[in-house]
Order: sequence, then C-alpha cells, then structure tokens
Amino acid sequence: MRIPVVLVHGFVGNLHLGELRAHLDPASVFSPDLLGYGLYRGIPEENLTVPEQVRHLARYLDRELPGERVMLVGHSAGVAIVMRYARQFPARVAAIVSAEGNLAPSDAFLSSRLAPMSPADVEGWLETARDNPAALMTSDGHRLTGPALVRMTGWLAHQSAKTIHTAARAVLAETSRASYEAEVRATMAAVPTYLVSGEKTPDAMRSPAWARDLAQGSFVIPRTGHLMVLEEPEEVSRCLSLVVDAVRARGAR
Repeated sequence: MRIPVVLVHGFVGNLHLGELRAHLDPASVFSPDLLGYGLYRGIPEENLTVPEQVRHLARYLDRELPGERVMLVGHSAGVAIVMRYARQFPARVAAIVSAEGNLAPSDAFLSSRLAPMSPADVEGWLETARDNPAALMTSDGHRLTGPALVRMTGWLAHQSAKTIHTAARAVLAETSRASYEAEVRATMAAVPTYLVSGEKTPDAMRSPAWARDLAQGSFVIPRTGHLMVLEEPEEVSRCLSLVVDAVRARGAR
C-alpha cells in the first residue's frame, strides 16, 4: 500500500533535503514550497495566512496526488497548516506527524518573538542571521555546526524578511485562537497522529501532555533540539519510515 509522505515546512526554510528521504521511497516523498517561499516568492501578503496556505496545499495535493491518502508531516509552524488541512479534508489524510509542531501557543517560540517586531527589525534580524548563521542559537541554547549550519544557510536564503514576518504573525494568530486547542484535540482523535521531538528541546517547549496522551506514538531524536530536521535529517527519515510501517499495519487490519 503506497502512502505518500508530504513534508510541510515552517515559516523559515524548506524540507527539500535529500537526507529526509533516506529511509523512505524517494518517489513517494513530496516537499512543496508554501506561498511566499522558493518558487512562490513575491506572493502578496494577504495570501500568506494559514487558511490560504491550506488552500495552496490542497491545490498541490489535488494536482500531484489526486485522490490519494497521504501522511502529512509538519515541522514547527507547518503543523498549524497540517492540522487545518486535516480538519477540512479528513478523507485525504492517513496520518499526521508533528515534528516539534506548534500544537499550542507556547510552542511558537520564534514566531512569538518575531511577530511583534517592526518590518525593519525583522529585516535586520534576517540580515544578521544571513551574515553570521553560526551565531543563531537554537531553542535548546546550542549553536548549529557542520552540515546543519550549511543547511541553515540555505534556509535563510529561501524567503524574504517580509515573508518571515507575515508568516510569523499568521502562525501566531492561528495558534492563539481560543478554539485552536480543541480543534487540534479533535483532529488528533480522528486522525492517527505521531510526535517527533529533539532530545535537547527544553521540557517547557515540548508538546503539551494532552497531545502526548492523544498521540499514537512518539519518537525522540538523539543529540538534537527543535531543528532536528537540520541536525539529524536521516534519523528523522528513519522515524518517518516507522510511522509509514505503522500506518500500513493499521490499514491492513
């Protein structure tokens, strides 16, 4: 049984890394750019809301994978988009994977920092980060080195400061809605959901207890924090392959 894996990135970067396909069938892995990123740079600000991103994802899946049920993998802010898509199109979703996803407002640590800034300040933040990406500190208080640092350099070039600012505000608005937690709970209860987290992620930033209780399974990536997809993408791929196996087993019952 084929289960396409669709990787949905957060508000910085992309999930085009070949290493994320290492333990999966590469032909069944898809990593679309969201509006404002890569192929879709220059999209008007009003189209960078979470509902618009969901419509964009729906168009992409209808075009690339018409009628197929998929496993949606959201990293960080990408989970807000994944959860809304799964609520709107439950028949298209075989499973959800939240890779350090924004399941609650407390998870949105960087978007909550950048969203209130002025456009000029976000521009300055991105310029500084591009000039010296090694100085960027991850959520666990460590700095990226080696291949992870090279990957981060590519992430920082993948979108404009305006897109980062607008997307951060959109994610914060989505996850701060009074009904957001109830909607995520209902989605997780209806669609098999798995959690992936970094070993070094602070406890205060991990998925809330209720999400861990609702999850079908959880994985911890050793030696990593929130940016596990940059630090250990092959290990993330291994975990995703285990989820694919679990989803297949459920479907065979």
